[in-house]
Amino acid sequence: MADEGQQHEGTSDEAPKKKGKGLFRIVKAIAFISVIVVVQVVVASMLAPSAKDTEKLARELVAASSGKSAAEHEENPKAAPAEATNEQELHEVELGTYNVTRFNPGTNTTLAVDFEVYGTVLAEDAPEFEKRFEKSKNRIREQITMTMHGAEATDLTDAGLGLIKRQILEKTNRAMGQPLLKEVLFSKFNFVER
Repeated sequence: MADEGQQHEGTSDEAPKKKGKGLFRIVKAIAFISVIVVVQVVVASMLAPSAKDTEKLARELVAASSGKSAAEHEENPKAAPAEATNEQELHEVELGTYNVTRFNPGTNTTLAVDFEVYGTVLAEDAPEFEKRFEKSKNRIREQITMTMHGAEATDLTDAGLGLIKRQILEKTNRAMGQPLLKEVLFSKFNFVER
C-alpha cells in the first residue's frame, strides 16, 4: 500500500511538469513565428522602391513610350504628349444609345441602365472603322448589351466605369476583326435598381 501511495505521488508531480513543458513549447513557437514575421517585414521594407525611384521609373516609361530616351524627355517633358497628339489625331465615333433592363431573381430587383456610348479612333482609320462598323453593327450592339447584362452592381457604381469600358473596347474590336477603336467613352450613363 505504501508503494501505491508513492506511485500516485510520482504521477501527480509529473503532471505539472508536463503542463509546464507544453506551455513552454507554445511560447517558443509563438516567439519563433514572431521573429520570422519581423524579419520578413524588415526585408520587404528594404526591397520596396522609394517614391523617388517610382517617379523616375514612371518618367522613363513615358519617355520610352514616346520614342525618346529619358535624358531627352527630361530636357523637354511637355513636348512628348503634344507631339503624340499631333501625330495621331483622334476622331470620335458614335457606337449607339442603349437601354438595358435586367431582372435579378435572387434579389427580386430590376436594374435599368440607360447610356450613350462613343469611341475614339485614329483620324486616318476613321473611314475603315465606319466601313467595318456598318458591317458588324448588330454584333457590336449585341456585345455591348451583353456586357451590361453581365456587369455587377459594383462595376456600374465605379466612377470611371473602367472595367465596363475595357470590356466594350475589347468586344467591339473583336467583332470588327481589327483593333481600330482606341477608347470607349460614355456621354450619358444612368442606372436605377428597383
